[in-house]
Amino acid sequence: MQFVNRYRDYVVINPLMRGGILPGEVQEQLCKEGWLEVGYAVCHDCIEGRSSLITKPPVRKFLKQVAQFFGGDEAEHTFGCRAAQYVVMKTIAEYAKEEKLEPVVVTDPNSHYSTNIAAEMVGLRVVEPPHTGYPEYRVTVEAYREKIEEVGKPALVVATHADPYFGNLEPVEELGKLCEELEVPFMVNAAYTAGVAPVNMKRMRADFLTVSAHKSMASLAPLGFVVTTYEWSRRAFAASKSQAEWTGRVFGKKIPNVFGCSVGGVPLISAMLSFDYVKARVKRWEDELKKTNDFVERLEDIGEGDIMLLGERPKRHHLLHFETPLFWEISKKHKRKGFFLAEEMLKRRIVGLHKGLSKHIKLSVYGLGEEEIERVLAAFEEIASLRDKL
Repeated sequence: MQFVNRYRDYVVINPLMRGGILPGEVQEQLCKEGWLEVGYAVCHDCIEGRSSLITKPPVRKFLKQVAQFFGGDEAEHTFGCRAAQYVVMKTIAEYAKEEKLEPVVVTDPNSHYSTNIAAEMVGLRVVEPPHTGYPEYRVTVEAYREKIEEVGKPALVVATHADPYFGNLEPVEELGKLCEELEVPFMVNAAYTAGVAPVNMKRMRADFLTVSAHKSMASLAPLGFVVTTYEWSRRAFAASKSQAEWTGRVFGKKIPNVFGCSVGGVPLISAMLSFDYVKARVKRWEDELKKTNDFVERLEDIGEGDIMLLGERPKRHHLLHFETPLFWEISKKHKRKGFFLAEEMLKRRIVGLHKGLSKHIKLSVYGLGEEEIERVLAAFEEIASLRDKL
């Protein structure tokens, strides 16, 4: 049986995918060097019994480089960013019990759902400061401070560096100062930034950084990283202390918080092969922002007032969320209703808009060349003209 990727040669504009697209040479390496032949691709020469300690290929060295690149001291790879967040939440839940802190996490109202689920899994309660509402939906340091004071002393404060709904950048450096002042642990979820934009957890004064490799580090899913300080690593990456009752077995090299041993397959290899590319591309972040803001202006011009960016402006991240009454109006008359917009884009070999939605759209042009961006804008202009034809 053969399965073919039907969108292989399409322009991808899904904001979840743009930062995770593998460089062509890495795709070739994965095939040419045989990394796709077996599920446990890195584990042939494992001696220590944990993938993060493997030296052939140099996983252990790579994780040290990942930590340094993001301004941390220690890093472990995880089953996606949600598992990285679980590591933090589990660590904090235990810390809160020891220190008799409120088992409460203060997180932004635009956080990814996985932040809340990770907290729920370990018995932590989540509270949120309000955002500023339509059309910017920004979160302020003052709102965080008020919510923290309302709680008393929470076990953890979380900021989503760039949120998944509007692509707003949170004031993480100011929040880091606040948390340092209040002596509250601080986690930054950088799933949408670490690997596409410059990210340094020391400048943020963060205790934990969680990363999505398949969203922002040109890697295959599922893969994430949790990066932390030397001090917190002793808790977060503590080895197993259990001993089986009958056999007496011990698992001293395994880390319970990462489920013993993490990804040992091709996602990890893809991240290692893409790492130099990722380190180089973050230096072009300002160019990407200019391209993104130029695109916003031109798409809004096409809408003539009926396409409007939501979230902060100018953009400081590549994720774009538009309110699109123009396409909503067309959908009311079109036989395919809300599905027409994504389907019209697919006809033009552009993929990534959410099927069934036309009132709001999310997209990204991160990493696209000038010709591809012109193609996307031309497609929107052609589709907008349907308003006068229906």
